[in-house]
Amino acid sequence: MSQQVIEKAKELAGVIAQSPEYIAMRATEDAAGQEEQLQQLFQRYDGIHRDIEEITLQKQPDFDKMDALARELEEVQQQIKAQPMYQALQAARKQFSDMMAKVNQELSSVLNPGGSQGGCSGNCAACGGCG
Repeated sequence: MSQQVIEKAKELAGVIAQSPEYIAMRATEDAAGQEEQLQQLFQRYDGIHRDIEEITLQKQPDFDKMDALARELEEVQQQIKAQPMYQALQAARKQFSDMMAKVNQELSSVLNPGGSQGGCSGNCAACGGCG
């Protein structure tokens, strides 16, 4: 692998780490980690999820209990989604993800020109057009 490619990848990673989207996402993740009510809901969700997994591993699972736990799990999930900090976290993650999708699109357009616009993708195995 070319050392130049590795160096440029490190440079890109550094620029991404300094982007407002990444900084906002990390700050929001840190704040969410300090939000006690949200963390309690996450712990409750994980506990219920583990209980469901344990029941499914039994030789004769108690399906009534599993159904009750599944309803409780759904309720906790709705409580999590209603938390303003969780909503802020999801929004920050989406902004970062959208930025990374644009970065990947740029990389792809350079490495595979015309591929996403219906031109030659460079993959001759899937095409018989060049003859």
